[in-house]
Amino acid sequence: MQTTKWALLIALVFAGFSCNADRAKSEVLIKNDGGGDIPQYIAKYLNLQLSGEQVVIDGDCLSACTLALGLLAQDRRCFTNKARLGFHAAYTESGALRTRNPFGTDVFWLVYPPEIRRWISRHGGLTSRMIYLEGKELAAMYPPCRRPIRSLKKLRD
Repeated sequence: MQTTKWALLIALVFAGFSCNADRAKSEVLIKNDGGGDIPQYIAKYLNLQLSGEQVVIDGDCLSACTLALGLLAQDRRCFTNKARLGFHAAYTESGALRTRNPFGTDVFWLVYPPEIRRWISRHGGLTSRMIYLEGKELAAMYPPCRRPIRSLKKLRD
């Protein structure tokens, strides 16, 4: 069942890129998001991509949250000067036990755009240690948001 779930979500992601959504209707704020279940983030970002909403990343966007880099079109996302992206290898939690999830790590690598994969490789790869992309280094890769954020609706799970 888990394999079917992953296969369906990955197929939907690639199908979503071939669809033309209308221009952005509203803006959604991602702020201080610690990540979570990879398939849920894939579904959430695919839905945002298809909805045409603009996504503003402000503050921490860690782990599965960073899938936004590969699942949302570059013209549909922007970063404030407070944005901080955190990358690590995927793992599965069961109580206090963390187990490596090589398939999840492969999904991260598959979804991330080439410039992010290069950056991760230069900083030691995806390991159990979190590595952060922020500030001038992030702004050099992706243009910051053009206008100040006002009252945006915060993305909920």
